[in-house]
Amino acid sequence: MKALFKITTIMFLTHLLLGCKKKDVEKVIDNSNRQEMDAFSTKKGSWTLLSSDDGSVFYRYATSETRDIKGLKMEYFYRIDTTSVMKEKIPEYYGKFDGKYLSMIDLDGASKDYINFVFFKEGFTTGMSWYNEEKEVIQGWNLVMGIDSKILNDNETLMVNGKVYDSVVHVFNNLKARLAIMPTMVDCGDLEIWYKKGIGIIKNKGNIKVAPAGVLLVEKVYSDQILDYHLEP
Repeated sequence: MKALFKITTIMFLTHLLLGCKKKDVEKVIDNSNRQEMDAFSTKKGSWTLLSSDDGSVFYRYATSETRDIKGLKMEYFYRIDTTSVMKEKIPEYYGKFDGKYLSMIDLDGASKDYINFVFFKEGFTTGMSWYNEEKEVIQGWNLVMGIDSKILNDNETLMVNGKVYDSVVHVFNNLKARLAIMPTMVDCGDLEIWYKKGIGIIKNKGNIKVAPAGVLLVEKVYSDQILDYHLEP
């Protein structure tokens, strides 16, 4: 698979705001506060087409189906790399819970080790930030993973491959991790996402290196941008 670490996501989630600059610590996400996913179309037949800096070109397809992942009922999408020989369907999962827009990040590319990623929060605007943290087992290592997120611009205009997209939300994310037995978080790189409600991820890039104890567990560098899209009525 050429296309590395697609966030699908895109990727992102809300509580009552206490102030423009105040950081919000995540509460428990579960199916009791699940909402209809309105970040982008989940209707079968809808798709986005994206290109990656590694030369791959891939479709992200909506399916109108859900899957139970890590105890959460998530919207099921799949990705197909048009440049690959196998044309394998790579699963992706998105959801909305209590105003939080959530994606599952596939850290190792094996569709086994996922971490919850809040890629946006309903009602949040430029300058607002949040933090989510959880315990995960990655390649046999017990880790605590944290993601610091901040909206750099909630109304950006981008020209991507000759098309203009307005009202784009630009979110910067810093990843951290530590071994469960260690007290200190280690910087693990950054994710940057440009997202337009109704369409999905317009552009994203990342530079990830997870090595909290000097042992390299995950290393990914990627950049994707939208080429085209179709939304079923």
